[in-house]
Amino acid sequence: MAARTRGRWVAWALVLAGCGGGGDGDGPSADCSMFTAATASPYVLPLHIGQTFAANPHLNWDPTVQRYAIDVRMPIGTEVLAMRAGTVVRLRESYFDGDNTPGHENFLLVQHDDGTVARYVHLTNGGALVNLGDVVQKGRHIALSGNTGGSSAPHLHLDVTRSCCATPPDGNALPAGETLPMSFANAAPDLSCGLKEGVSYTAQP
Repeated sequence: MAARTRGRWVAWALVLAGCGGGGDGDGPSADCSMFTAATASPYVLPLHIGQTFAANPHLNWDPTVQRYAIDVRMPIGTEVLAMRAGTVVRLRESYFDGDNTPGHENFLLVQHDDGTVARYVHLTNGGALVNLGDVVQKGRHIALSGNTGGSSAPHLHLDVTRSCCATPPDGNALPAGETLPMSFANAAPDLSCGLKEGVSYTAQP
């Protein structure tokens, strides 16, 4: 484990670097044509089967390049699973929970075979459970959620970007910081237009 750069549900209101807001519903509405049908999605919820979380999609309030990110409220130390298979291309886990400093987010980045990158952000100290360069399979336990960096409460920030690699404090940098719409093949209730604010979703087999 010494060779790795070690990088632990998401708040309704948070202050991520380049992310923040309360999901008041006054932001841009979803263009459903942008979302892949859930049944055809390559992504699964980053939770164990049977676990349930409530979503706070950035799309409700965030017009920036992070508009397709999703925040999920979860206690520090909640196990985070890979949404899709890929290779670990960046990670950081040196910061401590509750420092409330934008740019101090611990994170894990997994690049998929089409070049897109899943970002798992605000992990706890020591919360990356894989090594740089590891190939991870969909559903593998890869991290522990936390409350690091610009965050007002324990949560996991999830997004998928177009390419590698926009990392804190430059998470909005283009082109890599541009987030993409995500659907989840195993989310119940089913969805065809992204996760909805305040709806609780359960990970299905």
